[in-house]
Amino acid sequence: MGMGKKICRLDELHAGQWGRIVEMHVAEDIGQRLKDMGFVQGGRIERVYGSPFGDPAAYFVKQTLIALRNGDAGKISVETEGGAEENGTE
Repeated sequence: MGMGKKICRLDELHAGQWGRIVEMHVAEDIGQRLKDMGFVQGGRIERVYGSPFGDPAAYFVKQTLIALRNGDAGKISVETEGGAEENGTE
């Protein structure tokens, strides 16, 4: 089974799944705020949970819990380890 790395959008991560930030295509003002909070290339980010309606979702970055709208999270690319489906969904 695949143990390679995979690039996806941040909003595609499932609760408990983590990755490393590859690039961000957000507006400059929000991008600077996110960088100040630890959203930097190579930084580790984990999706902790989503709201009951799915938007926003909470992410753990640099020991801080941050809520992001899916619209912004969808503009952030992350690299994840392969095999994220090993949660046993068959």
